Amino acid sequence: MKRRTFIASVSALFAAPAVPLAAASSAVPAALTQHFAKAKLLARCHDRASPEMFMRLMKLDGDTARGVFNLLQDKGVIGNGIDGITRAINPLNTHCVPNEAVRARDLAKMTSDIAKRVRDMAKRRLEAIEKELADDAPEPETSDPEPPQTDA
Repeated sequence: MKRRTFIASVSALFAAPAVPLAAASSAVPAALTQHFAKAKLLARCHDRASPEMFMRLMKLDGDTARGVFNLLQDKGVIGNGIDGITRAINPLNTHCVPNEAVRARDLAKMTSDIAKRVRDMAKRRLEAIEKELADDAPEPETSDPEPPQTDA
């Protein structure tokens, strides 16, 4: 045996445990890689991901959806979550999701409208109470015991 091949094989034996197992077996099925880009975009747009979401939006079967979900976790696109629902690591719509923005603006408008309506109702009720009190107040009696005198 030549010295060069012997040293290469011995160094390979010692270097093999240092190589991560995931890097050595990075063979990802082609079915998952073809869906990876779309799943990544969906996860970043929605700022969340789950296998059920991929099944529904991408029309995938359960095994493929779970595989795509696991691939996204392995690549660091989504974080590890609870109950299969995770958040995107780098979402596209940070604090500018149209539905959320519109919902907040509508809530603020609705709150100001309610405050205005309450003020108007209180004002009308106060005016009604003042009018009722004015109507119920006894009229001052002007009883003159003596008839007015005329100079003639």
